[in-house]
Amino acid sequence: MTFQRTSRRPLLRIAAAAGALLALAAPLAAQDPGFKPDVAVIQLNDVYRIDAVANGAAGGLGRVSTLVDRARSDAGGAPVVLVHSGDFIAPSLESRYFGGLQMIAAMNFLATRAPLIAIPGNHEFDEKAPGMLAGALSASHFPWLAGNVAVHTGDAAADARMGRDTVVTWGGMKVGIFTVTFLDSPRDYATVDADHVASAERQIRELEARGVDAVIGITHLEIAEDRRIARLRRAHPRLLWIAGGHEHFLEREELTDTTALITKGDSNARRVWEVFMARGPSGPRIFARPVVMDASVAVDPAYEHQVRDVWSARLREKLPFVDARIGTASQPLDGREETVRDAESNWGSWLADQMRGAFPDLRADVAVLNGGAIRIDDVFSGSIRWEHLARTFGFPTRVGLVWLRGRDLRQTVLEQGVSGGRGEGRFLQVSGLRFRFDRARPVGQRVLDVQVPAGTGWATLDDDRVYIVAVPDYMYAGGDGYSFKLRAIQSVAPGPDLKYLAFDALTAAYARGEAIAPVVEGRVVEVKH
Repeated sequence: MTFQRTSRRPLLRIAAAAGALLALAAPLAAQDPGFKPDVAVIQLNDVYRIDAVANGAAGGLGRVSTLVDRARSDAGGAPVVLVHSGDFIAPSLESRYFGGLQMIAAMNFLATRAPLIAIPGNHEFDEKAPGMLAGALSASHFPWLAGNVAVHTGDAAADARMGRDTVVTWGGMKVGIFTVTFLDSPRDYATVDADHVASAERQIRELEARGVDAVIGITHLEIAEDRRIARLRRAHPRLLWIAGGHEHFLEREELTDTTALITKGDSNARRVWEVFMARGPSGPRIFARPVVMDASVAVDPAYEHQVRDVWSARLREKLPFVDARIGTASQPLDGREETVRDAESNWGSWLADQMRGAFPDLRADVAVLNGGAIRIDDVFSGSIRWEHLARTFGFPTRVGLVWLRGRDLRQTVLEQGVSGGRGEGRFLQVSGLRFRFDRARPVGQRVLDVQVPAGTGWATLDDDRVYIVAVPDYMYAGGDGYSFKLRAIQSVAPGPDLKYLAFDALTAAYARGEAIAPVVEGRVVEVKH
């Protein structure tokens, strides 16, 4: 397997002709004995932790390391390649203290197991100053690619490590790779081409001119953008696969004559994709299947010893109180991303409850918290440690207040929360109201039956009444498309940090000998068809 670097930045592409094979599966040979892979690609995205989740029972890069050998065996000894579709150095508890270097150490370890290609996601640009990104680039032993981003961190050697497009040779196939990503906010140290489709097509044409057999895109974009890029296959039939990130949950859209295959995995490698490719008489063939990374996939002991244990010890040197008990829970608290970004979560509800009292002399009627603010991606119960709270918040989450009429609360807040697809960070955890929603309805008309407390019962949201709404600073500033400030009658700028509001509530309950016991109680209910 060879890599050809060019002065342009890398591009990953595998041209897709007819005869693509797509399946979910057990051993590859058992599903299609005639399919002889020339390469196996393991795709992951949005991995923020060096350890596993679900109390160690799911996900984690230690399991990805083990999967390399299994993929190589299933591919009949063909080479294995790792692709990371962005978001890894931030946000996380460790990254606050180590600038993301713990994740680079983890990925450097994986790069010793199989060649690894990574692209930056939006969170690689979280910091306004370039130091974190420059440090991560400098420490990496694997190539970074960003076809629509040029970085100028002030460290020329680090900047040079960010490529653009590349051509690789896999089992005799000449494969072109293109890359596209996005930034949440402008950064002085990054120049971005925000026309993602045009950038992708420009890179595809350049790769085609170099005589590639197939084209692959590694992207970190919203699914709607990936779909637009996938449709470039109509004009570029060698475009085979979009290995995407950003949504945090398993997704797959099939390869057709006019659209490329799209795959995205779960956050923190709870489920990843194995993609096998081979030459065929009509062109490259592809076979994609998800792998559930549970206890059936062992954690690589070498990874645990060389990466996880080393950085865990360093964290405890920095934060000797990280294991300190700050509260107790009498039942599991669900902070998994598949929950907080898609449905009511008892942990999310409890956190939203704390927001309403952020300003003691001015208690909010309602609180809303975007699911993307909850980063722990785990279920925990019994002893609540400082680590649980610190992992819940990847960045400061300050609470502000806005005064909104009922109709504006429904239209500019609740509707926006359910206007996207599954797994989007805009989805809301709420307090002080309940509602149903229907994804089958048009955007802007999905919210149904909004009710607020009234005495010992519930009453319909009053369109004309003014409600005080507690919101996080991210939403207050317009993040995830929230525009309610344009309708606000008045506001109080964000101040108190939700992490410390939660800390105060947990420790106060613990001092009284009480355990918190939030339940899912129908605050946000999806209409099922």
